[in-house]
Amino acid sequence: MYLTPQEVERMEYLLGKSRLNHLTNNEEYALRDLIAKENPSAKDNSLDELIKFGLILVGLYILSKALSKK
Repeated sequence: MYLTPQEVERMEYLLGKSRLNHLTNNEEYALRDLIAKENPSAKDNSLDELIKFGLILVGLYILSKALSKK
């Protein structure tokens, strides 16, 4: 996994905000960049697809973090 913990936190924030409000263009661009860091082909997907993929990535990071503590 290529994202730093700070980038994962930023992605979590943007994903949470996307569920409550519309993202600004800059926020959407930042989310695309973060997701593209893990999967470059996802950069051209729709915002809804990016959000779904981002949620999966955050879940994987949380799972990875929990498993590494064992």
